[in-house]
Amino acid sequence: MGVREKPIGVLDSGVGGLTVVNEILDIMPREKVIYYGDTLHLPYGPRLLDEVKNFVFNISDFLINKKNVKALVLACNTATSAAMEDVEQKYSVPVFGTIESVTEKAYTLSNSKRIGIIGTEGTVNSQAYQRSLLQKDAEIKIFSAACPKFVEIVEQGIFSGPMVEKMAHKYLDGIREADVDVLILGCTHFPYLRAPIKKVMGKNTKLISSGQAMAREIKKVLDQNNILIPDQKKRNVFAREFMVSDRNSISRDFLDKGRKFLDFPSLKFKEKNIFTKRNKVHLQKGE
Repeated sequence: MGVREKPIGVLDSGVGGLTVVNEILDIMPREKVIYYGDTLHLPYGPRLLDEVKNFVFNISDFLINKKNVKALVLACNTATSAAMEDVEQKYSVPVFGTIESVTEKAYTLSNSKRIGIIGTEGTVNSQAYQRSLLQKDAEIKIFSAACPKFVEIVEQGIFSGPMVEKMAHKYLDGIREADVDVLILGCTHFPYLRAPIKKVMGKNTKLISSGQAMAREIKKVLDQNNILIPDQKKRNVFAREFMVSDRNSISRDFLDKGRKFLDFPSLKFKEKNIFTKRNKVHLQKGE
């Protein structure tokens, strides 16, 4: 197999990173994607960054050394904050994180230089987004909030409804009142909640998520390295493999609603717990 035909590896703490996979397949429809969601250790947000870094290295070793991927995508903001620099130094394949491409887009789109950031506790407390924005312009005013429950409800397959709107008001009212004109969705789970978040923030606030910006950057770099499969109009629906470390953590509601949200014909996961010696692989029951 030539390098061009090798897959792109994508890792996340759970199923949120599938929003990034969706964008990758939209902009690079012939690429093969191998996705690994660490549902065994979900959520990453409240964990120590050194602990998250250890998980990320385990998954990266697996994707690069066992699955032979040509590029590695950290489709998790907490993982990017904890391990991006170390992963880049350790491996020779191109490595992509969630932060730089998103902050560049947010900075470009903001007219008022008042930017909001929402994410997990780990992402917000790491100050990674804040540092990236301030490096671009020290005059930017940043308003941030950790939204840990957003991750939990997405993993349960709850994307809308009165409970979600109430939660969105709790997390977002302060940022909305700060009169930001751009809000960074600093977690790959949050695009599933785009509608209720937009409802709370109002029509004048632009929502920026990592998936599309990351996909464009990945395509650009793969093309520059001559390892991009030439575009064709239709997706190769068979050229993807979804794995998780604990299949029991994936709810039936997510499988149903997530498939529709992502516009995937099916959503099947294999379980592979790379964190034990057993490393058993089997399809999720009922799929």
